[in-house]
Amino acid sequence: MERKGTLHLFTVPVCILSCALWQYWRVADVLEGDAEGLLRQTLAMLAIALGGAALLVVGAAVGLCTTSARASCHSQSTLIRTFTRCRRLLPFMMAAEIVTCGLAVICLALSEVTWLMSHFGGAGGFKLAAVILVAVGAILWMLLKSLTSIRRCFALFQPDDTEIYGVNVTVANNPALWQWIRDVTRRAELTVPDNIVVGFFDGFFVTANTVQIEEGKRLTGNTLYLPLTYMALLDDAEAAAVIGHELGHFTGEDTQYSLRFVPLYAGMQNSLEQMANSSQGFSWLDRIVLRPSLDMGLWFLQTFHEAVSDWARIREYAADETGAKASSPAAFASALLRISVLDVPVSRFLGELLHGRVTSTNWLVDLLVALQKIGPFALQNSLDNEIAHPMDSHPTTRERIAALTVPLDSELLARALRPVAAGDNAFFGGLFADADVLSLSLSRTLSTKITAQRKVYRQTLEAEAGLATGSVALWMSAKVAWYMIIAGLVMLLGGGALLLFKTVSPWCGLIPFGGIAFGLLGIITLRRTRQPLLVLTQDAIASPWLPQPLPLKNIADYNLTIISSSMTIEFFMDDDYQPTLTTKRFMQVIRFNPKKHAVAIVVAGDVLRQQENGKVKLDAQALLTLIGQYIVSAHARAELEDF
Repeated sequence: MERKGTLHLFTVPVCILSCALWQYWRVADVLEGDAEGLLRQTLAMLAIALGGAALLVVGAAVGLCTTSARASCHSQSTLIRTFTRCRRLLPFMMAAEIVTCGLAVICLALSEVTWLMSHFGGAGGFKLAAVILVAVGAILWMLLKSLTSIRRCFALFQPDDTEIYGVNVTVANNPALWQWIRDVTRRAELTVPDNIVVGFFDGFFVTANTVQIEEGKRLTGNTLYLPLTYMALLDDAEAAAVIGHELGHFTGEDTQYSLRFVPLYAGMQNSLEQMANSSQGFSWLDRIVLRPSLDMGLWFLQTFHEAVSDWARIREYAADETGAKASSPAAFASALLRISVLDVPVSRFLGELLHGRVTSTNWLVDLLVALQKIGPFALQNSLDNEIAHPMDSHPTTRERIAALTVPLDSELLARALRPVAAGDNAFFGGLFADADVLSLSLSRTLSTKITAQRKVYRQTLEAEAGLATGSVALWMSAKVAWYMIIAGLVMLLGGGALLLFKTVSPWCGLIPFGGIAFGLLGIITLRRTRQPLLVLTQDAIASPWLPQPLPLKNIADYNLTIISSSMTIEFFMDDDYQPTLTTKRFMQVIRFNPKKHAVAIVVAGDVLRQQENGKVKLDAQALLTLIGQYIVSAHARAELEDF
């Protein structure tokens, strides 16, 4: 999400209040008996009050969140307390801003309806009034839907179950493993987990969420996840250090952070994402009524983000110290470096299995055989990488080793980069009643499931690949261009007449020049409508303003934004793809934004689709659907080639 400043939150309320003050100024001197003027004055005063109330709501939200975010830097308990308070109050503030802004706009619109009916009582006045009244109805409908959306979305904060592909290891089945875990917790004064789950995917982690094992038992309490892959590649001391780190998150003050704050923060993010996805589209009403409250919610998360990130780093360093206590600093440093180094070959092997490029009856055995053929392992960029973790963010491996004050010398590197040899995982085998049987059973279960999922997934890809196979030409409408030309002509003739009769200020001499500028812009825009804006093919997007077609498979995401009569289509490209486009903005139809790594297409007016019977106007949703079909179809074909 793009970072927005605090002043951005006040934009809409200030604009509403300014418009209301202007309306009140227009009817400040109301004569006695002037019912129309009195009504308009009352509506303007209501709009002023509502606009002022919206400003107060935004100001209160900014003050509350800012002071709370600053206070949260003192301790994790303060962070939990202040975030919880803000999270409870925020939905009411968001709802208050929606109501005040929406009702204020209604008052402003009704005031203009009153003025139109009194000054243009004919058919034209009634038509304009009808249009405004329809807009008022739309605002009321949006108010109700937005309030319902807030209520529904903020009820979603409860965390979902954590789904794990693995096996629940009980005390009865594997007493040696549980005894070893108890020994680790005893050394570092840690809490023994309620459940232990082993699997092949992800790294070591703990979670307080309810865990749903795939086609298995639903586990509650604190769950420790052990990847068989890395467990078989670490020695006793290294494994103890890593597990000590993970269980350290359920010790002391960190326990409440893990149990209370992490699910709450994730739920808040989910709520706002749900609200954004259910927004009312791209209309100007949406930007006035709903968007300000959504921006308030996003700004709230941004305000706390720095404090959350700081505490996340502090938590990880504290857990690292606990891991070192459970074993030794050198063992933990070695484990960090070894996991970082082995991450690429382990992930590559599992990826080959998932994509069906290799087959295996016992994943762990075949992984160890594959790793034995590699060696010695290379350090490369492992020190500056973050270890992947499904629950937390980590500092880089280099930073964590430095914090442990462990020298990055030849002894540490030799231990961490040691080759995988047959028979060096005796420690791992001693923890389980029968590690080979466990690995074989889990491999068979996962292979069966993956085979079935791959079959369904291939069918899905084949269906998506057929969504867009032909080519479609998209054109810019000439309507806006003609409006600009006519407006320029009117300004030119009108300004010239005013100068000819010398009845106005000499400054009016600028009007003809403005008309000429408008006309030239209109002519340029009109010329651009004589050729297709975009041509969508099954592989790329072509355009006269693109030096080369834009490959669809390199488009990671896309977005469409409408402001007034201007439409901007953004294609967010893969990091590896660098379009050869200029970044100049003035009158540039297609440009590249290096900051967003996105190709932006600016369209004045409507977009038309070329069909056999002529050109048909596309609304925003139809345009998004069409573009999405071509992108999804191209990605599906690319994936099928490598399936």
